[in-house]
Amino acid sequence: MLVNESSQTPDSSGNTDEPVGRTGSELVIETCETCGTRMDMSDVMPFSEVSCPGCGETLRARKFFNNFTLLERVGEGGMGSVFKALDVTLNRHVALKILKKVCSADGEEREKLAREARMTAAINHPHVVRVFDFGQDHGRFYLAMEFVEKGSLDDLMAIQKRVAEAQVLKVGMQIAQGLEAANEIGLIHRDIKPGNILFADAHTAKLVDFGLAIVMDEEAHSRGEIWGTPYYIAPEKLDAQPEDFRSDMYSLGGTLFHALAGRPPYEAESASMVALKQLKSQPVSLQAFAPDVSSETAYVINRMMAKNPEDRYPSYAELIGHLSYAREKLLERARNPILPKERAMTETAQTRKVSAFLSLGVLVAVLLVGLILFLKRDGIFPPDKTEPAAKSLSVGDAQAQLLRGVSLLADGDYKKAGIFFQNLASTANPPQPQKNWALLNAALAALLAGDRDAALTDLNTVKNAGLYSDAKDDNVLANFFVEASRKTAEGKTISAATSGSFTAREEVFALLLFAVWDWEGKSDFATAAELFSAFLRANPSDEWIKQYRPLAEKYVREWKLLEPIESALPSVNSPEAASALLARIQAVQAGLRPGSKIATRLDVIKKRLELAGGKP
Repeated sequence: MLVNESSQTPDSSGNTDEPVGRTGSELVIETCETCGTRMDMSDVMPFSEVSCPGCGETLRARKFFNNFTLLERVGEGGMGSVFKALDVTLNRHVALKILKKVCSADGEEREKLAREARMTAAINHPHVVRVFDFGQDHGRFYLAMEFVEKGSLDDLMAIQKRVAEAQVLKVGMQIAQGLEAANEIGLIHRDIKPGNILFADAHTAKLVDFGLAIVMDEEAHSRGEIWGTPYYIAPEKLDAQPEDFRSDMYSLGGTLFHALAGRPPYEAESASMVALKQLKSQPVSLQAFAPDVSSETAYVINRMMAKNPEDRYPSYAELIGHLSYAREKLLERARNPILPKERAMTETAQTRKVSAFLSLGVLVAVLLVGLILFLKRDGIFPPDKTEPAAKSLSVGDAQAQLLRGVSLLADGDYKKAGIFFQNLASTANPPQPQKNWALLNAALAALLAGDRDAALTDLNTVKNAGLYSDAKDDNVLANFFVEASRKTAEGKTISAATSGSFTAREEVFALLLFAVWDWEGKSDFATAAELFSAFLRANPSDEWIKQYRPLAEKYVREWKLLEPIESALPSVNSPEAASALLARIQAVQAGLRPGSKIATRLDVIKKRLELAGGKP
């Protein structure tokens, strides 16, 4: 991999990164950061570990694809590898799928893949993973997609073996809705399986890899093979019959079958065409492998997996309706379980007489015992001298607990503070307005800890609860809680000009909350710095808010380190200027918090400077 410098010739821009006889799309030259040795990484898999032939240092090869920086490998499949990557242009994380070279072999396949990618990007549905970008670098195609990090249905099945019926039905409804949206623009998936169903959270499933299977499918057909996952592949595909949306419906049914039964609908020793055709010619029944599944659910799954496409559902709308009905019946039975019937007994005159005497005897005994207990009650049941447990905290106790959480947050223990505020708001049942203050501080702690989703949950709780009081004296504070939560939960950058709609302590806390949101949630450092400075200039009456001043000062200091570098970046027009700015960045990074947003931003700037010819 070591490059012979004498074999290089300058390109049109003056760079000497291409040996004679090789094209720029094939050649990938990287420089060892330790010793400066230049290496040809053209045939090395992206993100692979390689050893420098000059100094033996281990480094990652091919970490950069156009404006994307590879951070970690998160998966690998039939079409290529998936990486968590940073889009340095928009400063956001994406899932970058780098496709195998077979997908980039000739112009016809490239155009087909580009067309499918454009169609996939046109699907805007909450249960389909969005495609943001599509391009080519290092001789490979890549797709930048929405980053969904809560695992796949395949992962869930590995943990639980059999997934709960209600959850499987909900996943089936959501994925069918995504497939319906794709079908409306003439797109089918062709490779539905548990690994292609991802979770954005515990309640939201998304389908990934729309349309890409067609390229791999046709390439496999050229070798006389069937490309796809044998467990879930539709029978008509094995017979080389035309596919349509009902083929995807079959594969979804097989996926849901596997999740419910803990095993795939068919298990073959090999994936040969003959074995698969023989297996899939036989009808399969879900209840044969999962007898505890409801009859409604079994009916839907079995119909989805009918061998003849004409026997499956004629539309996704009808399928979704049946899945929804099966789930509603399942939940209804869970709410109202069927109790066993009582045995019927025949009563005679003799049994009635015996029952009457027994009842009279029981009544007399109960009265006697009751009289004895009443007369000796003080000896048997001594008076309870303990105080009754309070149902909720008093205002004073709630305020004291709130101050304790503020101290944790001000000391930098963000996760512990967040848990403390959450417990205070949910289990201690404090009075208002202390409960809303606890939730806003919990959101602040979550942002500082890097958990944007948890922060939005707390903010939406306050916003959706509405005004905590209609009293005139509470009007200002009650409106503050709702409006501050609403503004932040919108997910947009909040400028200093739009933040000053509150008064007194409310405005001061809002400045801090909005500043942390802009910085940690949106990476808009300049706007956040204005808000932090405004917070520091204010003089809140509440001592607990003042405890957050050192936190704001820390962010302002970091901005003062970053701002001169950002200002100098546009004027870098030579390798010497790039090297000088790189040296300044290295000096600044020494004093930064590990993993801070500023440190990440400086890493991005460093990469741009190194590409511009600067040397660290």
